[in-house]
Amino acid sequence: MANATIKPQSKLSRLLNQFTQGDNIAECLTCGACNSRCTWFDGEGGPLPRQMVRMAALGLEEQLVESRMLWDCLICNRCTQGCPMGITMDKVVRKARSLAIAHGQIPPDILKGIKSRLETGDVNGLTQEEFVETVEWVSEEFVDEVDDPNASIPHDKAGSKFLYLPNPRELGINLMHLTAMGKLFYAMGETWTLSSFHTDVTNWGYFTGDDDIARKIARMVVEPAEKLGIQTLVLSECGHGYHVLKCLLPELIGRHPKFTVMSIPELTLAYAQKGVLKFDPSVHPYKIAYHDPCNIARKSGGYDAPRQLLSLCCEGVVELTPNREDGVCCGGGGGILQDSTSTKKRMITGKPKADQMKACGLDHLATACLSCHRQLGELSTHFKLGVKVDTVASLAAESLILK
Repeated sequence: MANATIKPQSKLSRLLNQFTQGDNIAECLTCGACNSRCTWFDGEGGPLPRQMVRMAALGLEEQLVESRMLWDCLICNRCTQGCPMGITMDKVVRKARSLAIAHGQIPPDILKGIKSRLETGDVNGLTQEEFVETVEWVSEEFVDEVDDPNASIPHDKAGSKFLYLPNPRELGINLMHLTAMGKLFYAMGETWTLSSFHTDVTNWGYFTGDDDIARKIARMVVEPAEKLGIQTLVLSECGHGYHVLKCLLPELIGRHPKFTVMSIPELTLAYAQKGVLKFDPSVHPYKIAYHDPCNIARKSGGYDAPRQLLSLCCEGVVELTPNREDGVCCGGGGGILQDSTSTKKRMITGKPKADQMKACGLDHLATACLSCHRQLGELSTHFKLGVKVDTVASLAAESLILK
């Protein structure tokens, strides 16, 4: 670092500084507001937000990559939420991660997942045939779940009103969550379907900062959905998937899709407000805390729907402190959860969230992201908090009153 040469016209600086806000690193005031808001800043081995921005601004991209801070950053944007110049960390870090010299630091699990997603449509490598077999098996069980011999979990049904894009966990280790989502659609009384041509909601190109890969994966979702002629793409509870498909999609594919995009909690709440769906809160006779997923809340503005839906399904919703725009990341964002070697580090990144959970004093916590759900559950176990973690939509399905 002592022999570093400042390169104002480095490749990274050319990738950035294209807009007046967001990527405008040349205007950094070095005030340190970002450091003061980083929940990992005082923790062991944490990244230094101001240093990352300054290294990018000064063209010290080799040193930035060598620091290994890029993949430690959770790109939660809490650090730059209050930046006086409007610089946002995810734009800086994602562009830096996209550099060729940074490619060797991409976690192997993410590279493998991207390869599987592009080849099979599923990040875990579930083939189209395996997808159909899985869905048909779940569909057979679903008949008993709703006590209706005509009920089903449909797939590839053209002209359906809704297309549900599941989380890969719903197609593997958590099939019951897919069944629960099926109950919600069944009670709505609308036509809906899954698609065997793009089987999950993930877009790990977002984590790597590779817009070409992110664009390819986005088109793998858009084109089959438009071919089916659906009206609304309904997303599983997935933070980064929501941010990419709800907020970044037009930018990625160069146009607006021929359908609207909603999350399953948003859609469920909409049908509850219409009076179509009704819930029995006595099924969950307790107050519950809510965790804001960074990608859904701070980065996409999705604050209210999960809270409103929870209030219909439980005794009451209690806020963690701080929350909403100032909410603390669970410690699993930015691709760190997708790295199978990261467990020890995630218990460090998640310590501030664990402290929040403990301070809240409740036994139940909900979130609207299955990745956050996993991280929060592991935090509860690791720190012996005794907190049961659920997703918002699964709680809604459990308390649903079927006619």
